[in-house]
Amino acid sequence: MPEDWGDSEDFVTDRGAPDRFGVPPNLMGRHPEEFFSILGRMVALTAILENKILIFYQYLVGRRQDEHTGLFVGQLITNALGGLHPLPPRDRQVGEDFLLEAKAITDKRNDYVHNLWPAQGDGRLFGWRAVSKKKAPAASMTTEGTLEEMRSDLTRLVDLLEVNRLNNFLGLVSGGQHLEG
Repeated sequence: MPEDWGDSEDFVTDRGAPDRFGVPPNLMGRHPEEFFSILGRMVALTAILENKILIFYQYLVGRRQDEHTGLFVGQLITNALGGLHPLPPRDRQVGEDFLLEAKAITDKRNDYVHNLWPAQGDGRLFGWRAVSKKKAPAASMTTEGTLEEMRSDLTRLVDLLEVNRLNNFLGLVSGGQHLEG
């Protein structure tokens, strides 16, 4: 340990007590538990959404359950949007609306999951991450918001997964009528 850090006991004391999960405040600062609660729910619920989009796409293109499982959700959404043409116009619109909302929500999920979230003294949320030059012209990307906005994003996700809406979406292709003819 470098000399200017003092002895190891002082170093441990200076960083503050870890939270109830053992995470010391020098890693992210202190966030309200609601931040992590919402973040965890977004992760778990988008996993459900990704699975349903995979199933939709497999039915849409008439493939087996073990096909297309290696695609990222963004690729699945793009492919599904491009493959809606065999559906009747009304069904195509329902599918497109669902997929575009899913795209917006999974983009937000990516911001939440892949960003670093150093705690801010004023309580606002500030996330940032380095981005590859292939994906963006900037070297980093930032996201700012509030817990209220985070709650709103979670509500949008829950609304998209509402059982009737989800079943309506999956029902567009589950019978396979669009594959006949």
